[in-house]
Amino acid sequence: MQPTEPRPFFVYGTLLPDQPNFFVWGEDIAHMEPATFDGGRLYDMGFYPMLVAAEADTAVHGQLITPHPAQYEAVCQRLDELEGYDPEQPESSEYQRKQVEVVVGNGRSQSAWVYLGQPEWVADKPEVPGGSWAAYVAESQIELQAWWDAIRSVTGRHNKQ
Repeated sequence: MQPTEPRPFFVYGTLLPDQPNFFVWGEDIAHMEPATFDGGRLYDMGFYPMLVAAEADTAVHGQLITPHPAQYEAVCQRLDELEGYDPEQPESSEYQRKQVEVVVGNGRSQSAWVYLGQPEWVADKPEVPGGSWAAYVAESQIELQAWWDAIRSVTGRHNKQ
């Protein structure tokens, strides 16, 4: 389903500033601020993370990014394509776009879209310590960028157990 109302996106991995897919936003960011999500665990899938809904001891750190209103639908389509999300067939999508509550720097709660993965895909994957993908991959940016330069979507990269 397409979003019924524009809302910001909580991003936690390759869509963050200084990460390989930040370019997907183009010039379409109206506002960006640090945010955390307390309802999940972040896993290392090799060259990108997967956030899975779960009770967690550690918050997942990311950014709350608000696209320019006139570009909202185009941004949403680009993000859905990258994440392998089909709004016409959400149940068969590799990531699900879900509405969640995140907390921004001033402690305010904000409704946002987030792409959540499936628990069966992370069964044998390591959890990202501290819940920050950017900190976790700080030493391997060149390798990550090279991998992402060769692909455009995570579609088909997950094997159900």
